[in-house]
Amino acid sequence: MTRILLLIIALGLAHTISAQEKESFDLDALYQQIDDAILQSPQYVAERKQKIASYQDSLQMEKSVEGRFPMAEKLFWLYEPYKNDSALHYAELCISLADSLHRPDLIGRYRSLLAYQCSRTDRHLESLEQLRMVNKSVLDNQGLVDYYNAWMHVCGEIGLYTQLKDVRQKYYDLQNHYRDSVLMVIEEGSDEWYHMKMDILNARQQFQDALELSDQWIKKATDNTHEGAYATFYRSMVYANLNNHDMVCYWLGKSALDDIRCAVMNQASLLFLSERLADDGDIKRAHRYAEFAKECNLVFCPRLRAYQVNPFVNVVEKNSQATQSRANLILIIASVVIAVLLIALICAIVLIRKAKRK
Repeated sequence: MTRILLLIIALGLAHTISAQEKESFDLDALYQQIDDAILQSPQYVAERKQKIASYQDSLQMEKSVEGRFPMAEKLFWLYEPYKNDSALHYAELCISLADSLHRPDLIGRYRSLLAYQCSRTDRHLESLEQLRMVNKSVLDNQGLVDYYNAWMHVCGEIGLYTQLKDVRQKYYDLQNHYRDSVLMVIEEGSDEWYHMKMDILNARQQFQDALELSDQWIKKATDNTHEGAYATFYRSMVYANLNNHDMVCYWLGKSALDDIRCAVMNQASLLFLSERLADDGDIKRAHRYAEFAKECNLVFCPRLRAYQVNPFVNVVEKNSQATQSRANLILIIASVVIAVLLIALICAIVLIRKAKRK
């Protein structure tokens, strides 16, 4: 009973806040910004490619292992949200260079990042293999964060997609264990820390606290960055739990806009927004956003991943239904017009015959 009362209070407070937010938020204007960003997407992609090419040239010219490692590292992070196979390549290059430098801490960190990159593209077996090769005793603090985070992610993914109840519970328990491990070593106020805390507050249905923490995260995040897109995406999740449709759309839109402007190909926010728009009946825009998100995601990874399929299929189905409804309406109108014309023709023939008889 207490939990129900707390949930009701949280819902009431959240709707008050959302009403205040909506006074300054214009969904139509935001959608226009997204439309404009999609048109300018080739320019944003060209800018990322230019940065990549610059570091690739420097990497080729650099002969020392010490000089090559930071460039390979930079290339990994440039590819990490952009193109998965290239990110995997540069993670492996970082591991190789770290081995040459006799840096087991860096080897472990980039094996962990490689494992995370595999896990997020449904390659769970490869992820587990990489993580089992990591010697966590040599990792520094950031290495431990990446190591525990990769374990947390792959355990959550396995738990989500298995159909075996016992296996699901086992991996969800492991996910919770590694989440606790991340929280023990993570720097408070980092993006990873906000990510973890938002997950926990949502799971506990502490939505007002989650919104307050989200305020801090969004103020800290830089506009037009991938990190900013994460912050706004997690705010949309709070409103999704509160069934506040407009605020979900707004913050998904803000997240998608930042990712488009950063040439992020690993698109989630825009795909989820398209599904919401399809539910609203804005089929044309929903289909346009879903198609763009699909094209981006296929650049990142050459197939749609499990969580991406349903939103895209739903938008396509609603588009097909709308098209069929329009076709049926046109058919009905055409039938009525033809019927009226036939009646008019019959009347005209009758009148002509009567006139001839006279």
